Amino acid sequence: MIRVAVAILCLVPAPAFAHSWYSQKRDPIYNMTTCCGGSDCRELPRHSMSITPQGDLRVTLTLEEARRINPARIEPFDAVIPFERIQVSEDGSPHICLMASDRAALGDLRQGFFCIFLPPNG
Repeated sequence: MIRVAVAILCLVPAPAFAHSWYSQKRDPIYNMTTCCGGSDCRELPRHSMSITPQGDLRVTLTLEEARRINPARIEPFDAVIPFERIQVSEDGSPHICLMASDRAALGDLRQGFFCIFLPPNG
């Protein structure tokens, strides 16, 4: 009986981590760390993205929305994203990897996020 149960379990595919590709990416400008530390990346709500009058991408998240992405986040997120930091999403959805804070006081120029991914067509 146990052998049958083990055989059946061996046939069931192991669950794939849907966004394991985060951990293989680095910011194309800063290249300091991998994009994901395990719990700081998630799909970005489309309503949080807008285009500024200058044509730049702006991402605005409430503290609650930011904590859904990174539970350790201690402040809302609001940043104009440099296009050279945007990478192509591997699943066709927008994603962002947030730091716990914006770290501006510490001199970190990364604006409070590790990486951002957008679909190829924006």
